[in-house]
Amino acid sequence: MTTSKGFGLISLNTEDSCPEAYGWRVVGPTPVSDPLQYIEDIRSFKIRNDDVLITAYPKCGTHWVWEITHMLLRQTTDYEKRCKEQVMLESKGGIARCEKEESPRILNSHFVFVHLPQEIIAKKTKIIHVWRNPKDTLVSFYHHFTSMGSILELSMANKLRLHTQFEYLQQMSKFEEDHPDHPIIHLCYEEMRKEPAKVIQQLARFLNVPANEEFCQKVADVCSFENMKVMNQSGQKTFPAEFSAARQPGVKSPEIYRKGVVGDWKNHFTVSENERYNDVINRAGEKGLKFKFIYQ
Repeated sequence: MTTSKGFGLISLNTEDSCPEAYGWRVVGPTPVSDPLQYIEDIRSFKIRNDDVLITAYPKCGTHWVWEITHMLLRQTTDYEKRCKEQVMLESKGGIARCEKEESPRILNSHFVFVHLPQEIIAKKTKIIHVWRNPKDTLVSFYHHFTSMGSILELSMANKLRLHTQFEYLQQMSKFEEDHPDHPIIHLCYEEMRKEPAKVIQQLARFLNVPANEEFCQKVADVCSFENMKVMNQSGQKTFPAEFSAARQPGVKSPEIYRKGVVGDWKNHFTVSENERYNDVINRAGEKGLKFKFIYQ
């Protein structure tokens, strides 16, 4: 069976074919032969009672939070030897690897809720949601994939094959409205950068694990952006072979940790682009977007 063009984040323009499932485009990190069946496989994935799920729009800090969560649940300040893609539900081979994972599993995904394992609702799986201001997110996409001008224009015209960050956040709010008793913690990327130990302590309480002030500070230090970047460049992480092999020919490996600073968008947006993108953000706010963004 030929690989579908509709599954793979690298090609961002909606002019490329892209299948839909449950009202949302099916867009993931690696190509698969049957995207719609893969969605069904993920939706029917069996959830364990002690699973934790990290969910976020791409480029919002999922790698960072996954490492912190690992340290809190394992009560260690040692880095996890594997990368988060090992237990990323939508990565190629991700379901099989997740099924073999020892408990408690720290699952992660960039998918919207209708594409996630549906057992998370009945089992009230703890969800860690990470969010970030859309301007820095867009700049991070630019460095990850393509040119700033093209991705900005596609984003403002809502022509990204991937749904917009605003649509993602709106479906997050809708999930909470529909399931008000579901345990969810929202972690703001900018607040984590400003007061990491404080946010880590809040996360520890949410996970119901012991974490005094000293331990949280140690985790914050080890997981500082600078240290995480050095660790990532050292090649310590084991990356799933299926994920690497599935990358499209000629596409560079993504840069996971680049700057991580708040407000880097100012170095990339022109005055005109900033004004136009503010209009996009304001329109999203008029549609009931509840998240308040921090830009500097």
